[in-house]
Amino acid sequence: MNLTLLTFSPTGQSKACALAVAKATKQEFALFDVTHFIQRRKSLSVEDTTLIIAIPVYGGRVPLLFAEYVKNQLTAHNCDAIVIATFGNRAVEDALVEMEDLLSAKGIPLTAAASIGCQHSYSDRVGQKRPDIEDFQLLDRLAVHLNGKRTIVHPPGNRPYRQAMPRANPPYMPALAASSETISNRQCYRVCPTGALAKQDPTLCIHCCACIQISNHELIMDNPWFVNFTKNLEATCQKRIESILYLS
Repeated sequence: MNLTLLTFSPTGQSKACALAVAKATKQEFALFDVTHFIQRRKSLSVEDTTLIIAIPVYGGRVPLLFAEYVKNQLTAHNCDAIVIATFGNRAVEDALVEMEDLLSAKGIPLTAAASIGCQHSYSDRVGQKRPDIEDFQLLDRLAVHLNGKRTIVHPPGNRPYRQAMPRANPPYMPALAASSETISNRQCYRVCPTGALAKQDPTLCIHCCACIQISNHELIMDNPWFVNFTKNLEATCQKRIESILYLS
């Protein structure tokens, strides 16, 4: 079996899930991580392979940057795919069916899918310490499924999809904390999927919080809408939402 991993994973959780499945199959695999804008400029052509695609759910949808990459940069011949949608203990909503449709337009049948709970990128109190052992056990089951016979699967969701999250108006991005004079951790710039931090361009920021998580508290998101949304998440999304497999 030939495996190809395709990931968009600003905080690394989706990529970790894809790697867990691939390694559990005991098969060789190629990895293409298109999180960074430089990687998304490169076209990807795949043939005679099973794609393991892993993405975070953004507002119940596929991240726009990844959807555009699949539409514009991916070509495939004689391939099938499984999709792992990681979600911050809130909801997957229409992300899996949107991903199914994106792949169908490329002639790639979806043969399995999973929604895997993870710690929310906005708060370490929502989905805390996930994915955990139960989540990884489901990923192991997905690996077993990959080694067997597969047919097409149709995950739940709505068509038309829910409305995508609107762009912030006015745009905003992480800012220096009051205790910081400058960003000393250069890794903050490297993990930014769009280059927004290096360019100091809030219109490019997708609010993935990758830079915040790696900044050692040098960066914060102090926008009032973001702060209020995070408080609501912490108040309403504490109860564990289980991960689910969708197998043919």
